[in-house]
Parts: sequence; structure tokens; C-alpha cells
Amino acid sequence: MTTATLFFTLVRMEIRKLRSRALFWVEAGLLALLVAALYVALLAMLAQPPQNMPPAVVEEIRASLHWPQGLLAALAFGNGGELGGLFAVVLTAAVVAQEYSWRTVHLWLGRGVGRGVYLAAKALGVALGLGLLALVPLLVGGLVTGLATWHDTGVLPWNAIPWSQVFTGWLRVGLTLAPYAALTLLVAVVTRSTLAALGVGLGYNLLVENLAAEVLLLVSPQAARVARYLPGLAAKAVLAPLTEGLQVEMGMQRAGAAILLKPGPAAGLLLFYTALALGLAWWAFRRQDVTG
Repeated sequence: MTTATLFFTLVRMEIRKLRSRALFWVEAGLLALLVAALYVALLAMLAQPPQNMPPAVVEEIRASLHWPQGLLAALAFGNGGELGGLFAVVLTAAVVAQEYSWRTVHLWLGRGVGRGVYLAAKALGVALGLGLLALVPLLVGGLVTGLATWHDTGVLPWNAIPWSQVFTGWLRVGLTLAPYAALTLLVAVVTRSTLAALGVGLGYNLLVENLAAEVLLLVSPQAARVARYLPGLAAKAVLAPLTEGLQVEMGMQRAGAAILLKPGPAAGLLLFYTALALGLAWWAFRRQDVTG
């Protein structure tokens, strides 16, 4: 069996295992519920807006929830720096670290599978799972905003939807998830522990990055410029084209005070973080003793 054939065989097995994982479907369902709840809450607020909110702002937000902008903005709810990153960490920790306790790693390497082939197939399996999760906000948010559009205008403007932007937006969301998944994969490989991978991944996402961003944003405008190089704010910059006109803060509430990078450099920065973590994971995996 050639290396390429073996690689795609492993990838197919990763896909089958992903489909059979209850965790994946629980994450998809929970993400769908959260996205739906956020949109329903926003629509309820627009139905009875606060008295101090100018009518022009209410109408601007309402218009931003209509297709096609509402469909594009729905993708951003999977942002790796916010909700999506948490799901990426949990899924990656389970997919990668559990293989050690199940001794699947030992089995495949014992059968002569190259370490690079195994790790690449595992990383691609994680990427495919995250790509499917990134579709959940699009489907759920698209449904809710579609109903809102039809209710307010009486039509669904299918011909006005920029499908190329929807596709590139999905890729943008996947890119924002990548650094968090890669960091979790690195910790899972180094520690061989699901709990350690979860702890580091979630701790960084919830505490370290958010706390660092808040502190830097409070210190000074110059410090705020440093914060924009964190993965969370880089992710916000990458997704900025999707969220024009819709300002719903779900994570770092002062993020708008920072001067964000342009989408292109921000995307390059996220790719660099991802490649660095994957490279370190490969370096550690090459030297790892898995015979015990």
C-alpha cells in the first residue's frame, strides 16, 4: 500500500469515527441552540427596543439581519475567538488525546504507519470536523434570518445572495478555528492527556487571551495595538467583512476599541500560529516513545 493510499485510508477512518462520535453531534446541537438563542434574543430586542436606542439604529440593525447580509453575518457566530474556539478545543482534545488511552496510536505505528502520515491524517480529520461545525451557524442563522427577512419583506432574495462570499466566509471561519485546534493538538500530543489538552485549550481561550486583551486595551492605545496580534482579535479582523452593520459582542466586549489588523495580514498571522503549533506537535510526535 502506497503512502498516499494509506493516508486516505486513515482519513476515511477518521471521518467514520467522527460520524460515530456522540460528542461531535452534541457539539453541533449545542452550537445550533446557542446561535438560535442569540438570534431570537436579538430579534426580540428589536421587537421591543430599549427606549434609549435611536429608531435609526434599530432599523439599521434590523436591516443587517435581512438576507443577504444576515446570512453572511451568521457565519461569524462560529468565530474561533469566541464560541467556535471552545467547541474546537473540546473536539480536538477528544479526537487526538483519546487515541492514546485507546492505544490506537500504538496500534497504527506498530503496523508500520509512518508518524507523519498518522499525524497528518489526524489533523485533517480534525479540520473536517471543524469545517462541519462551522456550517452550523450558517445553517441555523441563515434559517432564522431567512424567516425574519420573509416576515419583514415578504420575499427571500435568493438571487441577491453572494454565494462566493458565503463560501469564502466559511473558509474564514475555519481559519479562525485553526489556531485553537492546533494548540490543543500540540498539548494532546505532548501530554497524551485529554484533560490536559482541554485544560490548556479552554484556559487559554477563556482566561489567558481574554484577560490579556482586556488588560492591554485598558492600559493605553499603544498597548491596544499589541493586542490585535492575539489570535482572538486577529480572528475578529478576518471576519470583519462578514459582520459589517451587525455589532453583536459575544466575547471580548472591548475588542472594538482596538485597531484591528486588515483581514489579509490577520489571516496570515492565524496561519502562522497554526503552522507553528502543528510543527511543534510534529517535532514532539517524532521523538515520542509510544511503545509503553
